[in-house]
This record gives sequence, structure tokens and C-alpha cells, in this order.
Amino acid sequence: MPSDYVKDLVDHKRRVASYLESVANELFRRAAEHDNSKFSPEEYDIYDEVFPELQKYAYGTPELKAAYERLGPALKHHFQVNDHHPDHFAAGVDGMNLIQLIEMVCDWLAASERSKTHITTGLSINKERYHIDDQLFEAIKSTMMRLAPGKFLVIDPVL
Repeated sequence: MPSDYVKDLVDHKRRVASYLESVANELFRRAAEHDNSKFSPEEYDIYDEVFPELQKYAYGTPELKAAYERLGPALKHHFQVNDHHPDHFAAGVDGMNLIQLIEMVCDWLAASERSKTHITTGLSINKERYHIDDQLFEAIKSTMMRLAPGKFLVIDPVL
């Protein structure tokens, strides 16, 4: 007959697994629905029109910021309906939960793959832009390094 300790341990493991399953299910749902709003009438046409400009310029440059401004109401709508963007919240990243932050990190990684800006430079820009504190910044950076270690082989002196 198992001891009370073993029974409690097995029960605890089951509970942890249940919560992890909930997190995984939420992440799978978010993966399937990520950026679906870009197909909506509020966003599609203007994104399609401005897309060549978005591809041309490095993240953080005045030219890219001007292209973002051209998105106008489409970008505003995008932030309103997509809570993986700090811009969705009045408090920025401070208003986000860990699941939203994970989607944000994955979004930033994917965006860095098509950017003319090295990921570490982009991270530094976002740290400043979104007022990310040092502790969260290190968690974001270490998560990105875990997910895509090859992106960090070229060391950018900014970090």
C-alpha cells in the first residue's frame, strides 16, 4: 500500500499536468488564430498596400515607423483585437499574462526572421519601447535563446 507521501506526490503531479495541459491547449489555440485579424476588412487592404514598405526597412528606423503610421486604423484595430501585443494594454507588458507574453515572444522571433535588424538589436529596441524591466527582459531573452539558439550566435554588443 502506497504511503500518504506517494499518494500526495502522484496527486500533485496529476494537478500540475492538468494545468500544463491547459496552458498547452491555450497556446495551440493561439497558434491557430495568430494574426487572423490581418485577413479582416479592417486590416487586409491597408496591410497589403503597405507590405512592401514594411519589408524594405530595418526595425526601429524612422522609415519603418513612417510605414507603421501609414497603417493607421488597421494597426490600431490589430492592437485592439490581438492581446499578444503590449500595445493592446494601457499598462503595456505589465498588463499581460505569461501566455500572452509567450505568444509575443514567438511573434517577435518570427518577425526577426524577416527583419533587417538582428534579434538582439530588436530586443533592445523593444525593451526601451515597452519599458520592459530587467528581470522580464532577461526572461524574454533566455526564452528566445532556448527557442532559437542560432539567432544569437552573432553577438550584438547592444546587449
